[in-house]
Amino acid sequence: MKKMRFDMENFGPWEIDVAPTVYPPREDTELLCRAISRLTGKASKAVEIGCGSGVVSMALSTLGWSVNSYDVNPYAVACSRANVERYGFEHKITVREGGVGEEGWEVPEGTKLIVWNLPYLEPPEEGAPSLEPIEEASMSDLGNGGWSKELLDSLEDSDNEGLTVVVLFRTDPISPSNPDDWLSSGWSSRTLEMERIGDEKLEVLALWKTGSGVIEDREELCESAMDSARGMPNTGWQRIVVENQISGRGRRGTAWESRPGDLLASWKINREPSEISTPGMLQIGIGGAISESLNCDLKWPNDLISARGEKIGGIMIEANSSNPGFRIGIGINSSPREVGGVSCQGWSGTMGMISLETVFRIVDGRVSGILENLEMVPDIDQEILEMISWKALSRSLSRGVQAEFGNEKIRIVGIDVNGFLLVEADGYEIVVSDSHSVTWRY
Repeated sequence: MKKMRFDMENFGPWEIDVAPTVYPPREDTELLCRAISRLTGKASKAVEIGCGSGVVSMALSTLGWSVNSYDVNPYAVACSRANVERYGFEHKITVREGGVGEEGWEVPEGTKLIVWNLPYLEPPEEGAPSLEPIEEASMSDLGNGGWSKELLDSLEDSDNEGLTVVVLFRTDPISPSNPDDWLSSGWSSRTLEMERIGDEKLEVLALWKTGSGVIEDREELCESAMDSARGMPNTGWQRIVVENQISGRGRRGTAWESRPGDLLASWKINREPSEISTPGMLQIGIGGAISESLNCDLKWPNDLISARGEKIGGIMIEANSSNPGFRIGIGINSSPREVGGVSCQGWSGTMGMISLETVFRIVDGRVSGILENLEMVPDIDQEILEMISWKALSRSLSRGVQAEFGNEKIRIVGIDVNGFLLVEADGYEIVVSDSHSVTWRY
């Protein structure tokens, strides 16, 4: 048994007992504690999976949560109980042996928060050296979707209304546990904290059932999805998916042509853009998030494109003084086609043959992750929104795509808070706000 000191803003100082085979408090522990301290709303019943030394459960209790704490390692259970009792948390924290994947284990009724520092060590290959079984279970990920997928599957038949799941993922290099599994299953995510530790990027995500599980509206035929969204209720997460529209429109009123099986959807966002960011930055950020999930590129400011510059879809934001909030329209081709003699691509060319329903769940989750107003989860950070946007725009630039402005080659150096391009030409940095003034060479 060794002792460790845990002390960070809002939590500790605590002298922690850590037995052999028990995961000790490390930088990722502090990252997770910073993330849970950002949660808003009223503290109630929480679950920590993989409690290790008990530090995160003690942090949750400090924030007012009543915690059911679990670990499959009996030594971790003993350590957690000793640490919890030493600092007087035993009336707020109950420590038990068990966890995801264990027979008979389930999330206690009434739980509003689940927290898990996911094991993210690569699962050992057959015949390769491995940890002791008790350590392997608490420190190494699984194959085929990882422990994250195990947790997601365990929640499938539960009532997840009002439930927030806070999970620490390793997102670079990518682990078997992948946040995209949650998106395609109807959940949304928002980054609370991230940090690069050595060669690994760790990210703490808040996950919730998109729109609190409220089902979207559906129409077979309408004038336009954006117009239909105007008449939706002024509260909650409102969106509509249409099979066909008579007068679909894109940027600057251009006609949007679609085929059966394409995604045509609009969202009525019942809050003002200024609560989160600027309309321009929101448009690019949403496009950037969707492009990452659909394995395609983003052309500034609002086009989803293939690596060769073929249009796949588009994102449009619309607001007027007569309607509160704003609306988002998204159209995405399902398959390749020619439109007006121009070659276009579909998600089948970047993602393979996945269903319209899966694509909608992914897109809905991405839009929600940036815009949905939640009691428990704070709004997305402006810095993270800008990072999502620039990362998406940079993908094509890194492959040598060229841009011209006024027949002169320019170098894209960034985007400003309004979503305008920052470019360098002839030694000067200028701001470009009109997308039609930029020509892209793929």
